[in-house]
Amino acid sequence: MTECASLDTRPHTSAFRRWLAVFSLACGTFVLVNTEFLPIGLLSPIARSLGVTEGHAGLAVMLPGLIAAISAPLIMLFAKRMDRRKLLLLLSATVIIANGIAVMAESFNVLLIGRIILGVGVGGFWSFAIPSGRRLVPEEQGARAISLITAGVAVGTVAGVPAGAFIGDLYGWRMAFTLNSVLALVFFVLQWIALPPLPAQQSIGLRAMLGVIKVPGIRYALIIGVFMAGGHFAAYTYLEPWLRFDLDLSASDISLLLMGYGIAGLFGTLTSEFTVREFGVKRAFMLNMLLLSVSVLVLSLFPVPLAVASALVILWGLAFGALPVCLNIWTYQASPALFETGSALLVCVFQTSLALGALFGGVLADNAGVSSAFLLGGALTLLATITIFLSRPQPAQLRGSDA
Repeated sequence: MTECASLDTRPHTSAFRRWLAVFSLACGTFVLVNTEFLPIGLLSPIARSLGVTEGHAGLAVMLPGLIAAISAPLIMLFAKRMDRRKLLLLLSATVIIANGIAVMAESFNVLLIGRIILGVGVGGFWSFAIPSGRRLVPEEQGARAISLITAGVAVGTVAGVPAGAFIGDLYGWRMAFTLNSVLALVFFVLQWIALPPLPAQQSIGLRAMLGVIKVPGIRYALIIGVFMAGGHFAAYTYLEPWLRFDLDLSASDISLLLMGYGIAGLFGTLTSEFTVREFGVKRAFMLNMLLLSVSVLVLSLFPVPLAVASALVILWGLAFGALPVCLNIWTYQASPALFETGSALLVCVFQTSLALGALFGGVLADNAGVSSAFLLGGALTLLATITIFLSRPQPAQLRGSDA
């Protein structure tokens, strides 16, 4: 039986219990990714509190991405026949630990220790959650499960920044991590209750893992992921300082605009299944990537009025909310039987590019201004758009209920 098979555990489990398990995984991806990007909305207060520059504080975003990139394929190789339920619970526990360390950190180096632990969780959980969730539902509902769990990733990405900025503005940046710890604990308990046993269906070696790159659709997904993650996070990591110093917004106005970004991102996530079903994954993917690229490039190149800048930030959030869903559906279409392995490789390249994007964006932000980081981000996401346009169609198009 292949790794993509559905309904392979407890065949008499009710539909409610199965979808509750899928929902628990979506909650897990949400709180994990939310924790990963929480510092983006708190860079300035973290930097002031721990005595570092905003660019140096960007390491709190870059480092988990780098560790996730390393841990994703390593966990895939060493997990072998380990039950996926046990593995997912262990990985979920890392977010509780990481948030606790952040709350107590008295130096930036201690904060980074927690971020390293978080990176292990991000790399492993993101790799296994989506393929495991797909196994819990019937074949014709598989893409919906992918969309729901990926929505946790997308919502965590777009919600972490505005939530962190809002809470940090009211109660301080440590309170944001404290509340995230509570959420992580609640979702861990939900997964413990809801997830059924998920025996591993195949054990993969290094040679087989690298062989997955030969699948054309997966290879395109990896290339797109490099440009998409590198470009988005080169700019997005420094969105809060740009709003603060370039637009001269107050802390409350920043929180409101980032909240608008998050709401738009949530809308983009929730409507992505419809757009993929109606227009096909390639067109939906390309249009959202182009919208993101144009928004960031305009912000970097032109001194636009505040109202226009705010609208472009909202459009940026709308576009990015749909992109993780499109990327994961694209990867599944490329090879359903290799989806778990493809997910691990995708996490590896995505997180590597995220880390490098945040790193080089920080270098540019410190030396040439945040607008230069935006310019880099816009150029890279434009390359992602071009790559999608030039790619060959995927083996199967999602139609009807499978989208």
